[in-house]
Amino acid sequence: MRITNVEPILLRGEQSYVATAGAAEATDNGDWQLLVKVTTDEGLVGWSDCETLASVAMACINGPGMSVLGFRCLKDLVIGEDPLEAEQLWHKLYIGTSYFGRRGAAIHCISAIDNCLWSIRAQAAGVSLGELMGRPKIDRVRAYASTLFRETPDAMFEAARHYVERGFKAVKFGWGVFGEDPARDLELVAAARDALGPDRDLMVDPGWYGAGWKGPWRPRTLDDNIALCQSLAPYRVRWIEDFIHPELFDDYAEVRRQSPAPLAAGEQLATIWDFKRLIDGRCVDVVQPDLTRCGGLTVARQVADLADDAGIDLVPHSWLTDLLTAYSLHLVGSLARPVLVEFNVSQSALTRGVCGGALSLNSDGTVTIPRGVGLGVQVDEAFVEAHRVR
Repeated sequence: MRITNVEPILLRGEQSYVATAGAAEATDNGDWQLLVKVTTDEGLVGWSDCETLASVAMACINGPGMSVLGFRCLKDLVIGEDPLEAEQLWHKLYIGTSYFGRRGAAIHCISAIDNCLWSIRAQAAGVSLGELMGRPKIDRVRAYASTLFRETPDAMFEAARHYVERGFKAVKFGWGVFGEDPARDLELVAAARDALGPDRDLMVDPGWYGAGWKGPWRPRTLDDNIALCQSLAPYRVRWIEDFIHPELFDDYAEVRRQSPAPLAAGEQLATIWDFKRLIDGRCVDVVQPDLTRCGGLTVARQVADLADDAGIDLVPHSWLTDLLTAYSLHLVGSLARPVLVEFNVSQSALTRGVCGGALSLNSDGTVTIPRGVGLGVQVDEAFVEAHRVR
């Protein structure tokens, strides 16, 4: 079997990333979405979403490459290769793009291609993706609702109660207005904790830009981050996520030493070498590789081994389409300690439409790991064609 095509597919929607002022649901990136499709000569096809700057990604995958190794486009590197050699191909892609890649858009594209290859491998073996990675220990994973902060305590309370009514046993609020007013930040978290009650998990994602994503760059200092953890701990947060500049591994380690609340991070990192620094440096209690950013399943499985050896939990970051959630579910199901899966309740019409709402919450607050051969969720190709940018 050989790879015959790698196709970047750009979709256009009509919504924008926004946190609502009231309790109504927030919206993820609803304006643009990039997919990657890998095709083989035996008719097996793999799909993955790709979270990066689409215009750059299109060139990384399908642009005019150079003859010199390190300056090649990804499509040229894999056409004609055996898709069953996923790990060998990962290194070929990494080395082949090393002068313009290694991190950023190139590794995001490699992540998508790698995910597709794992799906194709499972299809070729006639098993589910989870079975390919090792017999799953569970058939469903406890999910947490992942959304954005609302602007007032009343709106936070109402939003959190809505997730309780839907059956979620855990909720994460992130970004939005958090960081603009420290006093209001605590009022918002307190309202969420009151609504969730004592028996449900609450996670907080303050954002590592500080309040700078809406204005001037104002990064938090080391002391700011320690104080933030101390202020949030009384609300019994399950973890505080990704709130330190991703290059500052030493800051993560120091904050973790002083924080009364657990820390989580990893969605900004790529390659096993970055994750080794994070885990060996004792920076986090929960590691969060994003399968569309970290290097794909090939890297995430290596991260899982590091996490297991270090005795920390792995919970993938998966705030995108149901393709990413499905890949993440299969990964979590293969872990020695399956904990949680992130469930994006803020999907736009664009990100939800890619798989037509294939995944849903069970009454016990879990999501079932997709069954069947391969990834177990199908792309709505009619939707893709209707939203495709030519």
